[in-house]
Amino acid sequence: MSFTYPLGLLGLIAIPIILLIYVLQSKYTEQTVPSTYLWQLSEKFLKKRNPLSGITGIISLILQILTVIAVSLAIARPVFTLPKAAYDYCFVLDASGSMNLTEGKDTRFATAQKEIAEVIKDSKSGSSYTLITVANETVTVFEGVKSKDTALELLSSTRAEHTALSHEKLLGTAQKAFDKNSAARIYVITDKSYETVQNTELISVGDPQTPNHAVFDATYSHAGGRLLVTAEAISYPEDAKLELRLLIDGSEAARTTVNAIAGTRTPVSFEATCTAFDSFTVELVTADGYALDNAVTTYNLKSDKTYSTLIVSDTGFFLKAVIDALVDSRIDVITPAQYETVTEQYGLYVFDSYEPSTLPDGAVWLINADESIPDAGFGIRGKIGLDTADVIEKSKSTATGVRKLLAGVEGNDIYVTNYVKYSGMYLNFHTLFSYDSNPLIFAGENGRGYRQVVFGFDLHESDFALSSDFVMLMRNLLEYSFPNVIEQTNYTVGDEALINVVANADNFKIVSPSGKDVYVDTEAGEAVLMLDEIGTYTIELTLAGTPTSYRIFCGGRSRGKQACGTAHRAFAGGRGNRRCH
Repeated sequence: MSFTYPLGLLGLIAIPIILLIYVLQSKYTEQTVPSTYLWQLSEKFLKKRNPLSGITGIISLILQILTVIAVSLAIARPVFTLPKAAYDYCFVLDASGSMNLTEGKDTRFATAQKEIAEVIKDSKSGSSYTLITVANETVTVFEGVKSKDTALELLSSTRAEHTALSHEKLLGTAQKAFDKNSAARIYVITDKSYETVQNTELISVGDPQTPNHAVFDATYSHAGGRLLVTAEAISYPEDAKLELRLLIDGSEAARTTVNAIAGTRTPVSFEATCTAFDSFTVELVTADGYALDNAVTTYNLKSDKTYSTLIVSDTGFFLKAVIDALVDSRIDVITPAQYETVTEQYGLYVFDSYEPSTLPDGAVWLINADESIPDAGFGIRGKIGLDTADVIEKSKSTATGVRKLLAGVEGNDIYVTNYVKYSGMYLNFHTLFSYDSNPLIFAGENGRGYRQVVFGFDLHESDFALSSDFVMLMRNLLEYSFPNVIEQTNYTVGDEALINVVANADNFKIVSPSGKDVYVDTEAGEAVLMLDEIGTYTIELTLAGTPTSYRIFCGGRSRGKQACGTAHRAFAGGRGNRRCH
């Protein structure tokens, strides 16, 4: 027999106190009677009618002592262990990232599964089994299962996650299981070290000396055909010489070696010749026990086909130079005569002094358009020539859309010599610049539901392209035409990725690295994606009528960020070493 709360037996101290009170208590009482004769007569009568009157005090004392014993035992909660009996078994399994480390042929998680299977197989018939996995979430895999085969089958289907796990959460889960059924045998299976574990049996898996390296936080700059990449590497549990390489679109471009100090972030840098890229990967060549955090991939947001641009102009090389300097994407330049033969889709169409018969599926810029275009959202009243160059006026509107499109634009001393007068504009257009109350530069959605920017004058007949405001406005307009569905492409496990549900975007679908479809609520204009797997998430959607995809890479965290590494404290024992507390 054992006690759940042995301190409850301290209540037995009350027994000697009760005995002491009984001994010291006076047995005589003073009473007034009218006659000694009546007193003697009553005593004689009581002795005949109540022969036990002399021991009533002892009975009361015994009852008090028994009450104290019963209350103390109830608080202490005794547990009776019968040999060769069936039990209720509850397994609290650590499913955090560090359990994915490989030692020998198995991961720590696989070793933990084998330890649990051994206990189940050795248990007596009639026992019941409960399995709870603890990581980012606490999941009861099965509860009260009496079939060994069923329990073993469900156990084999469990998988470790890639997120962190606090000591308190694991032990708290075990304590809750114990409070629910104190007669059950509670097992905690983990690779982490605990000094004391109450009310449970601890099965420790994992070797603290297993090497674990990680690479993370890759950033880059790309200019002049040179790609500069920086990242950080870390090593556990001891110093190590780490070899890393840079892969650009799957091909090795550079390799380097760093001396990493145990537990310290070590900077890594690469430089490679690269005119354009879809993605790059910084990869650890040095082998360790956990491959999932040995590489980090960064995708180029601006290399997607939605950023491809077609310029239709007889003098389009000027526009190409400006857009190419601001957006890292494919840009094609053709003449108006060639446009009718174009079959490929682009993310942005720039029509310079040319009006297509129908607007294409995609964002559109119309520059110096002086003929009506179906669904363009405005009418043409004619081209106006000025006697002398005159200043155009920047909008003073405080609307959010206008302020965003004019961010950083001063709008001073910009001259034009002629302009196109427009009328009948859609209400959803934002006027950015005007002349004599006539809109000259405006942006909004056209009749086909695509983003559209209109310049009501010829850029070649204005000094606007020579002003400092031109580059800022072009940058804002490009960001408007190429809306960012995602803000970045590189995260670490446990992060949340923000997905912007931009206008004209629908049919959202997100596929996790394991191939599962992930549901997110896109009704509020933005969605939060919880990244709990390592690898590439693919975001598929239809943007402005064009099927589009974005990719997010989720890497493993270093131990310094509380996940996916070996544990912070020394592990208890080697593989399969069982310690019971």
